[in-house]
Amino acid sequence: MADERVEQDPANRELWYTIFAQGHPLLLKYQRVFKRLPSAPRCKLCHAPFGGIGGLWMRFRKRGKSGRNPRYCNKCDEFIAAFPGGAEVELSMVFVDVRGSTSLAEQMSPTEYSRRLNEFYSDVADIFIATDGFMMDVAGDEVFAVYPPGFSGANHAKLAVAAARNLLRVAADREKTGRGLPFGVGVHTGVVYIGTISGAAKNVAGVRAIGDCVNTAARLCSEAQLGEALLSESTCKASSLDLDLQCRDLQLKGKSETIGVRVLSA
Repeated sequence: MADERVEQDPANRELWYTIFAQGHPLLLKYQRVFKRLPSAPRCKLCHAPFGGIGGLWMRFRKRGKSGRNPRYCNKCDEFIAAFPGGAEVELSMVFVDVRGSTSLAEQMSPTEYSRRLNEFYSDVADIFIATDGFMMDVAGDEVFAVYPPGFSGANHAKLAVAAARNLLRVAADREKTGRGLPFGVGVHTGVVYIGTISGAAKNVAGVRAIGDCVNTAARLCSEAQLGEALLSESTCKASSLDLDLQCRDLQLKGKSETIGVRVLSA
């Protein structure tokens, strides 16, 4: 297994806290401008487009996919390499996980399964982008996004809940056409460490969120039944939404105490 470690550089902690907890003025400016240009995929930090006309314009401006990590543009990748570190930030998280992917793959051709999975990724990415989420990872049939105040604003929990609602709505619409994939959603708000992580290879780096709250969000997703999203009480409190939803107490794997959740369904 690769030796991944968080880059602990106290000198850069304030910078990373500014980016994710408060919002760096220059980065926010880039995000506002680049989000108006077509099209996905985009740099995870500045939202510079890699596809479509926008991608062509970015490459003309010497801004394209990084050779080290294609999820970032070369400019943001240079920043990550130059300022390793991170900070503890309270934010909201959303996990989305396809259910029964192995059996589903057995029931259809590889081409059909690939098409549905690509549609799933596209739907999820569009929703996260529209709600100002920061996509952290895509692993197999699971997608993870965070809503840091520096990107998403003070209403990050409310936006995470909105993303969950939209995910369930899209899933229901896809199901009506017979082209959907069943999935569950977990939403949680808490303090995480967000910053750079280096792997075994010196030239591999990226931004990650780690900590117990990330594990809790992932566990909530795994406990969600088909067509529902589980919202932690901390998310409901932080969102200030009047949610008249079913309550459920869960004993999450690896947790010593039960956690209360609200159940959001399509």
